[in-house]
Amino acid sequence: MDYGHGDDLYKFKTQIKANFSSNVWYKGPPTSLLSFIKTRLSSVESYPAPSAELLIKKIALHHHLDNDTIIVTNGATEAFYLIAHAFQKGKVTLCTPSFSEYELASKVHGLDQEFISRKNILTHSFTSDIAFICNPNNPDGYENTPEEISTLLQKHPTTIFIIDEAYVDFTSSELSCSSFLNLHENLIIVKSLTKLFCIPGLRLGYILASPNIIRSIKKYKMPWNVNTLALQAGSFIFDNFNNTKPVFEEYFKNVTKLKQQINAIEGFHVIPSKTSYFLIKIANPVSSALKSYLINNHHILIRDASNFPSLDKHYIRVSCQTPEKNQLLINALKQWKNSL
Repeated sequence: MDYGHGDDLYKFKTQIKANFSSNVWYKGPPTSLLSFIKTRLSSVESYPAPSAELLIKKIALHHHLDNDTIIVTNGATEAFYLIAHAFQKGKVTLCTPSFSEYELASKVHGLDQEFISRKNILTHSFTSDIAFICNPNNPDGYENTPEEISTLLQKHPTTIFIIDEAYVDFTSSELSCSSFLNLHENLIIVKSLTKLFCIPGLRLGYILASPNIIRSIKKYKMPWNVNTLALQAGSFIFDNFNNTKPVFEEYFKNVTKLKQQINAIEGFHVIPSKTSYFLIKIANPVSSALKSYLINNHHILIRDASNFPSLDKHYIRVSCQTPEKNQLLINALKQWKNSL
């Protein structure tokens, strides 16, 4: 079953003025990164490094880890499929609502699936081989502190927890658990560069885990899984990380204002979170109709969240954009409300 994803811009011929459906950094890629990639276009004439050896060294240096604790992947999604492959035919715990590819990857590789509420992980008795946890969660922004994750790892040592940190920078909380990798053998962290640096078209992520787990997963990774330009981009990012990483302080102020403005519209309720993306519950079950209205009448794209397991047609998801685009959304939602 394919649940689909946000940013389905390719489906529409309409010129979109504001895209609220994707969770990537709203300002686009760093100009310095784009300029660098343009100078490396001729590198597509050669095969990329089979296992991204140079980039692994830079990632290891960045996280203060050893090279044998890292696999570079074709986006975070490849990481989920590789992990599911490594634990094929075992048992997996999946949280709802959350990113659908955990379930799809597990199904492809024959894992016995157990579903729990994302908010119940601290009280659940884990007996599965692996468990996927998105932190902060997509689509609702629900979070667990590093201390809570550490307690979970200690309480259930026979379950390997895959912590998806794709959105760890898109929250005002400090959530990363990468410092736990030397303390817990039952921890896998999946990171994404495509969200933070707005390069989803290049597909670039990586897995952090113990050397034993990395060896198990590597058995299922094909060579040249990451293209040359993505590897070049990753190398540039880690060489210039502090200069290219987005600054979120002003952005979070815009996020707070947008949430307040949406909550002020009758029939719209923002599900509380600390993330820059968030669910909105609408009074009537018309998420698909609202999405069509916004596209056709205002050239605005949102995420219909009704296809997330455990959600329904009362839910949409948006990700904060510029103040000007945010105002377009507010005006459009008010017009929608007045037209009912």
